[in-house]
Amino acid sequence: MVVSVRSWVANEGGKHLVMVLWLGANTWLFTKTFLLYSTGQQYQYLYRMLGLGLCISRASASVLNLNCSLVLLPMCRSLLTFIRGTHTLSSRKTRRLLDKSKTFHVACGVAICIFSVVHVSAHLVNVVNFSVSYSDDFPALNLARYRGEDPKLIVLTTIPGVTGILLVLILFLIFLSSSHCIRVSYYEIFWYTHNLFIVFYIILMVHMIGGALKYQTNIEAHPPGCLRANQSSTEHQDNELEQGHDGERCREEAHFQPHIPQTWLWVSGPLCLYCAERFFRYIRSRDPVTIVTVIRHPCDVIELRMLKKNFKARPGQLWQENRPDYFNLKLYVSQRDNLPSMSEEKYGPLISRLLVGRPRWNLLFDEIEKTNRHKRVGVFCCGPKGISRTLHRLCNSAQFSGTTFEFNKESFS
Repeated sequence: MVVSVRSWVANEGGKHLVMVLWLGANTWLFTKTFLLYSTGQQYQYLYRMLGLGLCISRASASVLNLNCSLVLLPMCRSLLTFIRGTHTLSSRKTRRLLDKSKTFHVACGVAICIFSVVHVSAHLVNVVNFSVSYSDDFPALNLARYRGEDPKLIVLTTIPGVTGILLVLILFLIFLSSSHCIRVSYYEIFWYTHNLFIVFYIILMVHMIGGALKYQTNIEAHPPGCLRANQSSTEHQDNELEQGHDGERCREEAHFQPHIPQTWLWVSGPLCLYCAERFFRYIRSRDPVTIVTVIRHPCDVIELRMLKKNFKARPGQLWQENRPDYFNLKLYVSQRDNLPSMSEEKYGPLISRLLVGRPRWNLLFDEIEKTNRHKRVGVFCCGPKGISRTLHRLCNSAQFSGTTFEFNKESFS
């Protein structure tokens, strides 16, 4: 199916622009941190001990910090609904972009899983190098207590090691329960495992307290590679250091200091915002809901009329069931362009709603396109993924080049 560029930009342009900016931020942060740890003078001794494992572990950690802070923002549903409904947000494209916040949440979650694998793998290499490349010249730089210490013992007796294992287990449970089959069939499991994020973030902020990686604090008095008064390094190391600084003598011994934990700087703001938003939702949910009427319609459709204090229904607000057995399709014309309202009598395919089988989408879109040439028509879908994909393709199709169909899909986020 040939895609209309104008329709594709209207439906997909904003989402893809955000994704490109997000990918660019992740790439820039990874590259910047990698180069810092590979070329920074304060990390030269640590880099010689651990190699590329140091750079990869720290670069992936920076990406994890970024995504762990961003992943919570799309789930502040009450805040997003408030922003979307304010009069100051007049852009329709911005509102439609906020409706796709769940997609961004999933993208951040996938990035967290991928870079967690990279981060853990790099640190496993680092633990082995801490044991094998034990430094007798700089004892403060070592994580191992002696040369050849069992790497498993290092992991199980350090704060970063123990907390890292717990983080991996929690993340694995969240990832496993996020699969489509579990989310649809066992929604309670998905819900409760996702609420482990509170424990995950608490452990994440404790993860860096152990001070496993250290940097040099006195570079001016002790340039990396300078000749010390009493050296116990191997002949190969001596030659390497002498070539690097032309025999420059150290004025003092190298001093090392653990990094100040910075993860809390990344996640504390979004975490507090999300917790406040959840507390607001909890307070609001305590207001009782009274079911006034239950009406059974044809085709097993049930209508519920409910009352709730200080609640006013707005367009687009839907009630979620665990297993909805029906779908509702609405097509509307944007009022912003002063287009005429649509009625069922005007479009024949909308009259026969109770016929068995799927509607004749092409015929319906053709009729709407003929009466709304060179205009924007909004399409709203709430239903199964199969129908959603079909409508999405038709909205982007070049078959209706005279009309721009803006696709909107209800999201139970």
